[in-house]
Amino acid sequence: MTRLVWAQLRHRLARALVLLLGIVVAATGFTVLTGTAETQRLEIIGTVGENFRAQYDILVRPKNSATTIERSQGLVRANYLSGIFGGITFDQYERIKQVNGVEVAAPIGMIGHVVHTAAVRVDVTDLLHEGDRTMLRVERTRVTDRGLTRIPFLQPRYEYVTRRPVTLDFTEVADGGEYVEAAEEELPGGRRVRLATSLGWSQDPARTSPFPSERTLPDRGYWSTRTGLGDIGGYFWDGLKPGQAGVPLYQEFPFVLAAVDPDAEARLAGLAGAMVEGRYLTAKAAKDDPNEIPLIAASVPYADQRDEVVIRRLPAEAAEKVTEGVPAKRLLPYLAANRGEEVRRLTLDAGQVYESMLDRWSDLSDGHYVPLTRYWASGPVEYRQRGARELAALPVRNGSGVWKDPWFSGVAGVAKDSPGATVGASDTQFRTLNRRAVSRRHTGDLKSRVVGRFDPARLPGFSELTRLPMETYNPPAATPGDGRTAALLGGRDLLPNDNVAGYLQTPPLLLTSLQWLEEIAERTEGRPAARAPLSVIRVRVDGVTGPDPVSRERISQVARDIVAATGLKVDITVGSSPSPMTVDLPAGSFGRPALTLREDWVNKNVAYRILNAADRKSLVLFVLVLAVCGLFVLNGAAAAVRARRSELGVLACLGWSRPKLFGTVLCEVGAIGLLAGLLSVALAWPVALWSGVAPPGQRAWLAVPAAVTLALLAGLTPAWRASRVPPAEAVRPAVRLPRRARSPRGVAGLAVSGLTRSPGRTLLGAATLAAAVFGLTVLLGVTYGFRGRVVGSLLGDAIVVQARPADYAAVAVMFGLAVLAVADVLYLGVRERDTELAALRASGWSGGSLARLIVLEGACIGLLGALAGVLGGVTAAFALAGGLPSAVVVGAAVAAVVAVTLAALASAVPALLVQRLPLALILTRE
Repeated sequence: MTRLVWAQLRHRLARALVLLLGIVVAATGFTVLTGTAETQRLEIIGTVGENFRAQYDILVRPKNSATTIERSQGLVRANYLSGIFGGITFDQYERIKQVNGVEVAAPIGMIGHVVHTAAVRVDVTDLLHEGDRTMLRVERTRVTDRGLTRIPFLQPRYEYVTRRPVTLDFTEVADGGEYVEAAEEELPGGRRVRLATSLGWSQDPARTSPFPSERTLPDRGYWSTRTGLGDIGGYFWDGLKPGQAGVPLYQEFPFVLAAVDPDAEARLAGLAGAMVEGRYLTAKAAKDDPNEIPLIAASVPYADQRDEVVIRRLPAEAAEKVTEGVPAKRLLPYLAANRGEEVRRLTLDAGQVYESMLDRWSDLSDGHYVPLTRYWASGPVEYRQRGARELAALPVRNGSGVWKDPWFSGVAGVAKDSPGATVGASDTQFRTLNRRAVSRRHTGDLKSRVVGRFDPARLPGFSELTRLPMETYNPPAATPGDGRTAALLGGRDLLPNDNVAGYLQTPPLLLTSLQWLEEIAERTEGRPAARAPLSVIRVRVDGVTGPDPVSRERISQVARDIVAATGLKVDITVGSSPSPMTVDLPAGSFGRPALTLREDWVNKNVAYRILNAADRKSLVLFVLVLAVCGLFVLNGAAAAVRARRSELGVLACLGWSRPKLFGTVLCEVGAIGLLAGLLSVALAWPVALWSGVAPPGQRAWLAVPAAVTLALLAGLTPAWRASRVPPAEAVRPAVRLPRRARSPRGVAGLAVSGLTRSPGRTLLGAATLAAAVFGLTVLLGVTYGFRGRVVGSLLGDAIVVQARPADYAAVAVMFGLAVLAVADVLYLGVRERDTELAALRASGWSGGSLARLIVLEGACIGLLGALAGVLGGVTAAFALAGGLPSAVVVGAAVAAVVAVTLAALASAVPALLVQRLPLALILTRE
């Protein structure tokens, strides 16, 4: 039998070489590609492992805190934690700390937005007239959004500056008067003049706008180079020395005030190590002032706002009218008609004012304090979905009552008509606000003091691929989303400003301890957050070492235990990654055009999905490569058996048993498989080096048993059929007889007839193409399902870029083997039907017509395989990816067109063979 096997391989060398080539390609491709896939899987695991863990592993939130977008896409907006105001009780916090496996549980209680106004007094001594007094006009424009938003103040500020002393009547101040109303200038000869006569105008708060830039009457003030604001202490000198004059310029800063557990925050976020000035938060002690809230503040404001200021000097007679006692209602028209000469332009930057504010807030003199009278809880931004990764922010409008400050009713030195809103709040708003007022009890006002500063940049950093943009201390980042926006913003990010209801909000810039969270909640009118003042709890799990199954299960178990203990919403945030979203921001009210922004939202559990998707994709590709290889070898082995059908029948007539026939065919196929395995071992190394893949090493020898096993498995069916053919039928053509006689018409009819005469062979060629189409469609499904869930995240982008080349190389190998299989099917069909084709040629068919017949048969096989592959691939892609992205449908259609085209191209060699058939020899033989 061995000699017969060798003789057959030698005498049917062409057929053996085709089969050998297919197995070599299959074995080499399988060795290299599976090695590449495994290497890339290890790279994926390594990349995920290096970027697996952020500050915390689990985020505990109140129930019903998830937005619509989060529920549908698993995406959480950047700095989302700053918008949760209460919902978790202290009892639930204690229960979480007791859960087995919790290393650190760090709560945050978002109290609300607190607005504080700071003043910088600009030295204008050199701008004064030579006489005793000068009137200055100060015009301001608030500039934000990288210069795109310009909010002009409709009314200027008038500053009356005198070189004479000014005193205050404290009785009038105590009765609720204002400093300008209680001030008297001492004139030569001892005469006094009340400044309120000329400067004491005021407007009805009920009839004016709450926004400072929309006042209907000018603001006013005074300054004495001798006594400042009067003989009431050095605090009001604002850094100026006697003899100097200054004009105050104000800016407002909205702070997100939050409370933390100092010890837990130091352990989780390293906050204590980020202090740059003052002291860290400590537990409330008995010696502390029961009404003074200790705060630590961020050292940077994260605010894009500045004031462009123009100072004009009015004619000397303007100031003299004050000493003459000209009534305010007569002075105001005069001032409006005489703008004066421009004497200085300057820009007041937010950083300068912010630093001055923190200095003053830290070093409060006796009798002065910063009261906490109101704060705002803001709602989330609402969006309209425009695409899978594109949103449009929706504006809202808050009523004027939301800006009311109860502290303005009768407090000494505070103007009754002081506006309650910030300048920027007059611009487009995107968040609904809920004002919360702090009641004044018999214990006194609730006041605050900055005891230390921290620098967020000094907090321990984490991987950029897995950082959580919703983290407590991350500044908001809205980068340009297209070229037009980049040009408008000058290539810079869009930053928050003093618009409390604006689109962008800062992270918590003011922090206090949990004891003060309770105090503020108790003193707030209506006590809306007193029962459950905590907003979120961040949990780090003990014993987590990476994305290994044990660590993942440990985190999952702690999450389940927290749910069981509290009933709160629990998110596993480990392995999350930023995911870019495009946000269309409508135009503002003061010049800013519509912008297209790119924001890094939080894509939760990306690492888990990456690992799972990588495993599914590898498994799919392994199975498909094996399937295509097996189909190709099966087709080749079946073709070899069909070509030797008569010979096998003769051997059966001579007495060869069925087992012996079976063994002979199987040995032939196995021998080819063994030789192919050895060749693939030799080829694996150079192919791997050529393709840039790591050398396969000892894994290359796996090609030998793989090739032999593949050949034997594929040869089982042909060998079994060879042993079962009755000797008397062995000489008959291996085709199916038609059920009824019919005469096919034209090339198309003859092509269909030719394919249906050998349905097994036709289906085998189509199945090989179907497997390749199926593979490409499934790969697109996994890739774009993967893309829809993790690509677009920074970690997903880093992974998929690595994973694609080998995947599509595997698909290319599948299509290559499928083309060879179709060509083999058509070639065998031509050899078996050479008499019929020769008769057609002799009866007048041209060589071109016969060639078109073969090409059409190839296209029909390709169409059959394409339809089956697309149907199966789309179904499998939907099951694997959990959806059917449009890219998968388009890709499946392209794969079908490629399959039909390649099948038609595969028929080129058989079509050329038809045109060169030896007609005379074939017809003579018949």
